[in-house]
Amino acid sequence: MTAEVPGTTVGMLVAELGPTTRLLTAGQDLDRLVSGASILSWGEPSPVPEVVLISVQEADRQELKATIERLGSDVSRVLVLTHPASMSPAALREIAGSHVIIEAAEVDPAEIVLLFAGARTLGNDTATRRLTALQRSLTQVLGEEDPLVALLHRLKSTCNATAALVDKHGRTVHATGPLPLSSLFQAISHTAAETQLIDVDGWTGVADRIHDAGHQGGYFGWLVVTARRDGFPNAYDSSAVHVAASLVEASQRMSAVTRQQERAVRAAVLEEALALVPMPAAPELSGRVASLGLSWTEEMRAVVVRVVRQGAAGRAKPALKEATDLMTSSLEDAAVPHLVSKRKRFTVLLVQASPAALRRAIVSTSNTMPSVLVGVGRQVASIEDVATSFHDAQLAVQTLRRAGRRTGLMSYEDFDFATRLFSDVGSARMTRWAREFLGPLENREPLLEGLRQFFQHGQNMNAAADALNIHHNSLRYRLAKVEELLEVNLRDPAAVASVFLAMAALELEQVSAPDLPTKRGPGDQPADIAAPRSVRDAAPPTLDSLGVVFGPDRG
Repeated sequence: MTAEVPGTTVGMLVAELGPTTRLLTAGQDLDRLVSGASILSWGEPSPVPEVVLISVQEADRQELKATIERLGSDVSRVLVLTHPASMSPAALREIAGSHVIIEAAEVDPAEIVLLFAGARTLGNDTATRRLTALQRSLTQVLGEEDPLVALLHRLKSTCNATAALVDKHGRTVHATGPLPLSSLFQAISHTAAETQLIDVDGWTGVADRIHDAGHQGGYFGWLVVTARRDGFPNAYDSSAVHVAASLVEASQRMSAVTRQQERAVRAAVLEEALALVPMPAAPELSGRVASLGLSWTEEMRAVVVRVVRQGAAGRAKPALKEATDLMTSSLEDAAVPHLVSKRKRFTVLLVQASPAALRRAIVSTSNTMPSVLVGVGRQVASIEDVATSFHDAQLAVQTLRRAGRRTGLMSYEDFDFATRLFSDVGSARMTRWAREFLGPLENREPLLEGLRQFFQHGQNMNAAADALNIHHNSLRYRLAKVEELLEVNLRDPAAVASVFLAMAALELEQVSAPDLPTKRGPGDQPADIAAPRSVRDAAPPTLDSLGVVFGPDRG
């Protein structure tokens, strides 16, 4: 029984026969053309046409050698064994000569002959079936421990070429062999085309753009498959690359969903720790934090990252997301365990690192990081210290803002005497005192805003007035009214310190409040949901407002 069809390669045959098939001779034989298929029993004469020779019984060394000798060396043929060979690959290569040997366990020889016969009469159906078999062959590796690496190696075997995943900056994520990456990337990065053919310094191939599952409209990089041989890539090779590129994107989307689910869990743990009052112990919550990769026996800090607004106010939100992504990526690269929760106006982190390590993380991203202020709280020794360290970090950011800084990092150790006093007394107590002290100014926003600008501009009357778009004499009048209502003298250092700390306490209370959902309209449902009685009763944060980078031991 024989069937012939032009244009089929050994690589196509290996892919169609499935994962139980492997090439036992040289890897470059994958690109060899095969013209047909024939069943041969031992002892029969050689078929006339060029054929794929299929054994119907397990071959020993002598039988296989005798069969290959009968084939002769005038025409290169392919021998497919339907049972695992009893010889080593080295022995098979020794006796194969110019022939190709494939091990195809659990494959009926007649199926291969029918495959070629169908290709002869039903070209379109066969092409569809081959593409389906190719997709099945590549999809099967997605269940491996590292699916992207397994996919690239399967693609390498299918196309007999070097496969590489390259990010959009030209850095290799993984490659199955050496290739001139700089030249190839220069060739493919000059255009926005989704697919490009490559012909650089004798390397030919195809590159497919990989879209980024985490950023709408963005792209992650390129899947590049190249070889140094004529005729590459053919239509089958290009199809294999396109299928593999879609599987890479699918794998990344599944990973993104998994990360979002884990972010919700990890950020909820961080929010619960931030909401603790300083006194009570919470051993269960402490254990949950430790289970997420952080250790209570090593240095740990709460960190607040706030973007300095420049230009339109609407730019602050995407800039905060960009800064958070860069910060967490840098910490991940440095193998620093941390939890992250992104709020409306700032991002809070719990980081297993010292202030010096955090400075290095920021410096490493300084070329692309938006203008940010970073506050670092005191060292955390137990779960009860997390909220206190968090308030330290917020106070550090406020201090940087009042100093007019556009960027910078301040830690608890950098506080001056008054700021450290404020921090150690505690925000709850300071807020209560501040409300009592500033009570006469309640609901008098022009006076409060005048005080804010006065302190934010280093008590420079003219600069504060310019910020308020008023005459400096108008600001002097407002401050005089403040002195009258509070019964203080703003030229007295003690009075200045009192007013400054009271204003700082109220502002800290305002920015510390968790983001609340907006009010429902009259047509929204429901309108009578009971307020949570504790942190555990509160609704979990939404996925798009949270973020976490895994610790080094969590993949």
